[in-house]
Amino acid sequence: MKRRSFMRMFSAAAAAPALPAMPVAAAPAAYSKAAFHAAIYHAQSRVSFSVWGLAQQIGIPVGQAETLMHDMAARGILGPIQGTTFGGRWATSNILQQEVLTARAANQARKLGQGSGEPALTGDLSKMMTHLRNMAKSHFGEDPKQTA
Repeated sequence: MKRRSFMRMFSAAAAAPALPAMPVAAAPAAYSKAAFHAAIYHAQSRVSFSVWGLAQQIGIPVGQAETLMHDMAARGILGPIQGTTFGGRWATSNILQQEVLTARAANQARKLGQGSGEPALTGDLSKMMTHLRNMAKSHFGEDPKQTA
């Protein structure tokens, strides 16, 4: 039995130089200056964001987004990176601009019609209501107005 384990160890040691060398550490994924500036804008307009969300928003691979967020955290732009999964890590912004959030909220309110005091839904809904009544009548066999 001892001879067999010795022979295995000996053959493994003899075969080791023939195997291709494995890299000790993978090189960090490089990112462009444009991606860095886009990430800074991303940090100015969001309270918190993830590696995956940053990669999707900017259009870079997840590995580059991970490296980018670590560099931004090292520079103090972001808080500490949290999370354990590769794409699921997230951080909070240290450079959030409140006026960007306020402008975004005002723009969304304007789109909904709430900022001007007008009702959000305008137009004639009678055709849709007639269609819904007809569907209910065909499904239940009676007029929903009369049962309610």
